[in-house]
Amino acid sequence: MATDGILRPMLRPSGSLLASSRAAQRRTVRLEVGRLATALVRRTSAAVADVAGTAVDLSIMLGLPMLYAVAAYLTLDLPARLLAGRVHFTAFGLLVFLCAVCVSLLGLSRMLHEAAPVAPVRPRFARAMLLVGWAVALLLTVADLAG
Repeated sequence: MATDGILRPMLRPSGSLLASSRAAQRRTVRLEVGRLATALVRRTSAAVADVAGTAVDLSIMLGLPMLYAVAAYLTLDLPARLLAGRVHFTAFGLLVFLCAVCVSLLGLSRMLHEAAPVAPVRPRFARAMLLVGWAVALLLTVADLAG
């Protein structure tokens, strides 16, 4: 009768499951604080990356169309001034001209390959604005040479 009643073996939780000792409580607190700090660092870095990515996207979206227009003007105006004898190219002027030609070729290449525009507009509108930029650059070059 003794083996059927009170004295039979029982499952008891181990020391780590009881968490009754101070050392176990401190260890648990340290682990939780570490997890919280790691989660906080991860979320903060993700937020900073999102804000930085948004800033880069916004600057590209607003700056690239203006850069295309300025590059179109410099691509037409700098050689026209050189041919008119108004200026002589320096190394810096040649570098500016080459950069303007590269940016202009990039814009024209994107237009000819029907790449999606960087701004949230329809591709047809983006092509029209690129061509309008070139037309305005041509008019400004003629006005610069006439004046």
